[in-house]
Amino acid sequence: MRKLLLLLFGFILACWGTLVLFIVGGSDAHAQTYPLPAQQAKSSVALTFDDGPSAYTPQILNVLQRNGVRATFFSVGQQVQGHPGITQETSQAGDVIGNHSWSHPDLTLLTPSQIRGQLSRTSEEIQRVTGVSPTLFRPPYGAMNATVRGTAEQLGLRPVLWNVDTGDWQRPGVNAIIRSVLDHASNGSIVLMHDGGGDRSQTVQALPQIISELRQRGFVFVTE
Repeated sequence: MRKLLLLLFGFILACWGTLVLFIVGGSDAHAQTYPLPAQQAKSSVALTFDDGPSAYTPQILNVLQRNGVRATFFSVGQQVQGHPGITQETSQAGDVIGNHSWSHPDLTLLTPSQIRGQLSRTSEEIQRVTGVSPTLFRPPYGAMNATVRGTAEQLGLRPVLWNVDTGDWQRPGVNAIIRSVLDHASNGSIVLMHDGGGDRSQTVQALPQIISELRQRGFVFVTE
């Protein structure tokens, strides 16, 4: 009887040890068999501003800095010349400054020599003011042909257009500007807004909500 009890006790201990090994080792095996799903890459969006710098640019920079967002500013050479301090502030904030021609003409109507002058003079002015030569270029009105593209590339400038137009230059109202972005933004979108060329108070007012809503949708902000 005593031997029987000892054998029974030993059997129970063996079973308990196997159960413990199953629980401890089994959890690791389960984790290896069913790994956590990898995080999906977040959608990106680029905010861009044309026609500045102007008195509205510092207000836009303030909104961007408060929200930890960087943007791309396609600046007009004449405006850079007239507002060197704001241009420096934009560059020092970590935002990208691109070339938007010297005086904002339709470049497709100019001669090759005139196109080169518009672009090279602007790049030189941005370089003089900020110490950084631009590598991006946006043609005024989005007007571009082979001659404009070729001249820009010869000057080391990569053309950048857009695929979300807020129409903010028409001052359609703060809500309309916000909706134009939220209704059309998708992964890789380049959003066109303006920090110069007129009254840009609506753009300034719309920007905080645009950033907030896009963030809530999982977008991250990039520069072009």
